[in-house]
Amino acid sequence: MKLNYLCGSIIANPTNMKSLNLKSITLCLVSILFLSLLSCNSDDDNNQVQPISTELEGDYVGTWNSVTPTTSFTDYAFSASLEIVDTNILTGSWYAIDSFEGCCSEGDDDGTITMSITGNTITSFLLEDIITDCSGTFTGDGFIRESDNALVVNFTGTDCDGLHEGQMIFEKQ
Repeated sequence: MKLNYLCGSIIANPTNMKSLNLKSITLCLVSILFLSLLSCNSDDDNNQVQPISTELEGDYVGTWNSVTPTTSFTDYAFSASLEIVDTNILTGSWYAIDSFEGCCSEGDDDGTITMSITGNTITSFLLEDIITDCSGTFTGDGFIRESDNALVVNFTGTDCDGLHEGQMIFEKQ
């Protein structure tokens, strides 16, 4: 009660501080500091982004399925080589391939991929396709399939074939 009276009188009328001794003022300030520290908690640690598993790095083969206003793509083959570049970001090269025999093309890549992952959720996906005469940009989101850790991405985007809506599934080799 004495502390409440002391600090209250300092806050309410700072000009009365001359009549108080240094010990009383110090006690009031230390008490305020102590109460401020008590209000802090360790929940801030729970807001940090969890790093993605290093098992997601590596070579993938996959299927592209999409529809456009003029055509459909069913089980179009691609491959990708992905690496972790930040706590929760996978990035790498993307290749259009003729078969599912393996990653990755002998030639230049056909684009770049960036994925942000939180837990088992792909929160953002970007494919910048640079295929000659048919480049495009595709965005989306998705999830990591629990049964085989495949990356499943639902996407939209536009290239020379028009607006695509579809799904890509990346299966690790």
